[in-house]
Amino acid sequence: MAARQDDLLSWVDDRARIFFKPDREMLDLVAQINDRFPLLNKNKSEIGADPHVIALAVVLRKRGLPGRAPVVVTEEADHPDRPTKIPSVERRYGVSCINMDGLLWREGLRRRPLREFGPVHG
Repeated sequence: MAARQDDLLSWVDDRARIFFKPDREMLDLVAQINDRFPLLNKNKSEIGADPHVIALAVVLRKRGLPGRAPVVVTEEADHPDRPTKIPSVERRYGVSCINMDGLLWREGLRRRPLREFGPVHG
């Protein structure tokens, strides 16, 4: 097990530039999302990944990185009666959301989506 962890750490170190180190702005936004949408982390004793992913997309969009605007890939469906699902929270923060089929189609890796993914919002 330790050898696999060392291999993973080595892989991450070799690709450090692809990872975003959270700064104060992002961590404050994670806390805000968690406070406003506590059910996003339902049944978890600590803050899960969802608020971090949403906060990262918000921060990257705000900073206006070159290329396409950031989108979050999720298989969660947008349900108006369930406002704590990722797509609903993202929409409140002006972030786009798409599922994997839609992402593959958007990136030209599939001729058409296998199923309807809905419009990218945000």
